[in-house]
Amino acid sequence: MDICKIPQLFGLPEAEKLSELNAGHINRTFLAVCGDQKYVLQSLNSSVFHAPEAVMDNISRIEAAFAGVSDITVPHFIAAGDKNYAVADGELWRIYSYITATADAAADAAAAGRHFGEFIRIMDGTELNETPAIAGFHDFGRYFSELSALGGAEPEIMRKLDSLRGKLGQVFTDSLKKRVIHGDAKPDNIIIGEAPTIIDLDTVMYGYAAIDYGDLVRSVCRSKGFDISSVRGMTKGFSQELGGILSPQEISSLYYGVLWLTGELAVRYLADSKRENKYFRGKSSADCLARAEELLAQLDLFSSHENEIKGIIYEYFE
Repeated sequence: MDICKIPQLFGLPEAEKLSELNAGHINRTFLAVCGDQKYVLQSLNSSVFHAPEAVMDNISRIEAAFAGVSDITVPHFIAAGDKNYAVADGELWRIYSYITATADAAADAAAAGRHFGEFIRIMDGTELNETPAIAGFHDFGRYFSELSALGGAEPEIMRKLDSLRGKLGQVFTDSLKKRVIHGDAKPDNIIIGEAPTIIDLDTVMYGYAAIDYGDLVRSVCRSKGFDISSVRGMTKGFSQELGGILSPQEISSLYYGVLWLTGELAVRYLADSKRENKYFRGKSSADCLARAEELLAQLDLFSSHENEIKGIIYEYFE
């Protein structure tokens, strides 16, 4: 089916203009102009999301949780009959109104922290579909084993990552509470428009609050080395909007979430540098290796600033 005709499955006019948006790594995403309106049209990558209907069911549950919330929102996916998606030529498609950005979310670390803290608080108590969006997503041990099976990396790097795997196993035990988290918490997934909108909801899952916190620290520091002011602002905002729901054990785990997400992403890029069928769409092996090296350097940086990061966490979570 011609992609320009896909919007008609949702009761919209045929797309007069279609341009691919290349910001994401996983799904095929287009800006579709239908009549005088703009929409984000997306094909869910079934090689990554093996149960796409469960992903869309979760998105329905997320929209329901945000109904009536005025200061923050999520995209509203337009229905095709009684579903929030349509299938054409074996692909699952979904569409929502294009959101015009009025500010850059990455410019305000405190706001990024607030919005993802609020996301966890709003989703608290919501039940997700029993089928996981991606089986084994954020499973550090699984990714480490995959890298090892592909031949691993330099011995010093493998020792460092294996040591991290052991530390995470000690911190993230069965006694630590799992919540509904975003799973890909970074400022790029917030659009500041009429209200802040949290996007890329496909990885919303049960997990540790430290995963979202760790991803936020990693992402707000990516281009700035260790930026203590950004970490401080983000942590303050994250704490404020969580509203005191984290237990002392969860608070103690937050720093290790920083190491987890930085190390995990390094492992995944190292593995992708060694295989043809890559998770990170559009990346060459050289691109993946260069990104892994950046992340490993960032991991060393966060390890060397352990006391400072922990001090900031306890300052705002006491």
